[in-house]
Amino acid sequence: MGNKVLGVVKVLGPGCPRCQETKRLVINALAELQIAADVQEIKDPKEIAKLGVMFTPAVIINNQLVSQGRVPRYEEVKKWFTDRAPK
Repeated sequence: MGNKVLGVVKVLGPGCPRCQETKRLVINALAELQIAADVQEIKDPKEIAKLGVMFTPAVIINNQLVSQGRVPRYEEVKKWFTDRAPK
C-alpha cells in the first residue's frame, strides 16, 4: 500500500526557534504516519497577515488554520493528520 497524500501544510512564522520546532513536529508526524504532504514554510510577514494569522508559529492544513501562537504537542499534530488523511 502506498503513502497517503494529504495536500498542503503551511508552517507560518519568521523562523524563530518555536517556528522551527513546529515545523520539525509537522515533518516528523507526517513521516511517522507515512503521509505525504507539500510542507511549505511561510516567513514573509505580509503573506502571514494575508492568511489571517495574528500569532506565530501557526499551522494551516489545506487552507484551514489548525494552530497559532504556540508550539503544538506532537500527539496533537499527529491527530490533525490522521483526521484529515484519506482513508
